[in-house]
Amino acid sequence: MWLNQPGNKTKTMNNLNLEEQLKKFANSERKRTNKSFFKTGKGEYGEGDEFLGVCVPDNRKVAGKNVDANFTYLQQNIKSKFHEVRLCVVLILVEKNKIALKNKDKKVQKQIVNFYLRNLKYVNNWDLVDSSAPHILGQAILDKIKTKNILDDLIKSRNMWKRRVGIIATLQFIKTGEIKSTLQLSKKLLSDEEDLMHKAIGWMLRESWKKDSEAVENFLVENYENLPRTTLRYAIERLEESKRKKFLKGIFS
Repeated sequence: MWLNQPGNKTKTMNNLNLEEQLKKFANSERKRTNKSFFKTGKGEYGEGDEFLGVCVPDNRKVAGKNVDANFTYLQQNIKSKFHEVRLCVVLILVEKNKIALKNKDKKVQKQIVNFYLRNLKYVNNWDLVDSSAPHILGQAILDKIKTKNILDDLIKSRNMWKRRVGIIATLQFIKTGEIKSTLQLSKKLLSDEEDLMHKAIGWMLRESWKKDSEAVENFLVENYENLPRTTLRYAIERLEESKRKKFLKGIFS
């Protein structure tokens, strides 16, 4: 395989590190937009994060050109202070995982998910989490490379991004029609104080509703008193309008 083998030549764009590659697509206006959009001000969830000013489509282009990068190269880059560089690394991991799945290579899948878990402290904003957790960790659990116990550990973390990884990873289960795990984790997270977690839980409940609307509606009714308002609004977005309004008022008949 192409991962960390002796003599392996990493195929990268002009052999530049990811930061240098991404700078070719950077612009100052995008940098200002990203700093505002990802809440980098004092006391905000992205406080202190730095940006090059690269849009996601361009980031994906760079990731695609580096899909053969080895773990040593990725380890060097995932520690970057720049948001887009860290995002590029997780996008590369996702692409590597797709190839491993296609080749039915669980050994490589295991290498990828282990690398991902070792470096979770760098997966530290919602876009990094959402673009990677289902495809890497969620898939690894589905393929029995990891167990679901890891999700319980993650949602107990003091680190919000780890908690978000724990719930967002279940999106991969939902796609197969398995929503039980999502409901169980959601219930444990209802007391979470972070708005970004309220949104994440609501999103997963909304996706679960597409697979089993009755089960999700029952969950919402049973836990109504403890549901953050944001979670409820996200979860019922697809309900018929009159029913949605009743849910917001706590009317279920």
